[in-house]
Amino acid sequence: MVNKTYIEQLTWLRGIAAFFVIISHTIRATEVQYSSTDQASHLFILSLFDLGSFGVVLFFALSGCTLYISNVDKLAQKGITHFYIKRFFRIWPAFVISLICYILFGFIFSYYYPNAQGHWVENQFLQDYSSYDILSYLSFTFNITGSQGLFNNAYWSLPVEFQYYLIFPLIIYSIKRMGIIGPIIIGAILFLVPRLTIIHFAHDRFFTLAFSFCGGVLVGYIYKHYHLKIAPSSGLFILILLTIYVSCLSNSYIQLPDIPLLSNIWVSYGASAILAVLIVLYTKVDVHSRFEEFLKHYGTISYSTYLYHNIFVACSVLLIIHFSITEPLLRVIMTLSLTLIATYISASLSYQYIEKPFINIGRKLLQAPK
Repeated sequence: MVNKTYIEQLTWLRGIAAFFVIISHTIRATEVQYSSTDQASHLFILSLFDLGSFGVVLFFALSGCTLYISNVDKLAQKGITHFYIKRFFRIWPAFVISLICYILFGFIFSYYYPNAQGHWVENQFLQDYSSYDILSYLSFTFNITGSQGLFNNAYWSLPVEFQYYLIFPLIIYSIKRMGIIGPIIIGAILFLVPRLTIIHFAHDRFFTLAFSFCGGVLVGYIYKHYHLKIAPSSGLFILILLTIYVSCLSNSYIQLPDIPLLSNIWVSYGASAILAVLIVLYTKVDVHSRFEEFLKHYGTISYSTYLYHNIFVACSVLLIIHFSITEPLLRVIMTLSLTLIATYISASLSYQYIEKPFINIGRKLLQAPK
């Protein structure tokens, strides 16, 4: 049994996933024209990192892996309720506060944004919504009800991940009963559910991408039970090849073979994400201590980074319009720089003053005498 190797590198990987999402949303915001004099941006170098969808699937695989490593023993000792309370206080309070921020920012955006043209950045702020929509967001059910795409279009993954938390104890039980085949069976069954019209969700990504979460759990199981070691040079080489592969897929430089069910870009993203997590677990990459601290911090605040970055992407768009910035390179540099810097600051504050306090509240509730 392996007790620990280099788990902090999973934190780095989580930060990289958040960075991919920011890159993708920067591209979506600057590849269109907001006025007749604008020049739509398309930078080849930046497009190579247009991996936001892969980044989200990587989050799912990482969640499955880290949850297994940190909770498999605790589930047996403390029970399911303990697990659910911890996850609730880890995810929901920070989400709710960000939701309030997006609702308020929506009024600012709608006031300063000149004319709705159907562009990616505006849809999340200019759509009408009802109190029912807000409730569906607060309850993490909007992927079921169909009110997806409001407030912050990056929110779509949050109910999916929270619903994976709900089935996590079932996956652990399947491992105890069937070994490593358990998560594979559950992932396969959920993948087939929408294709067999067994259960209908307004958006079926919970089912389609469940195998990535289950695969992450499986990787966590392998990590806990098998001592492996991959040379840093080999691990880094494989990770670079994986990044090139998913980049080529994202940019349509390569086409998937025509294989029923499997010829789906999300399936390729999921398989690549699971492999990336496995490689990172068993590869020790030495970096400069200061850069290592930055990577660890960036990964630690990745949840708040994911929550808040779209506000600053939208602020950049408002500045582009207000100051009539039409030159493509300048638009991209300004949007990316502002988003990265402002998000880093806001996410650091959110983690320190929102995430950590609520995590501690959850811990204190669990430690309270009954």
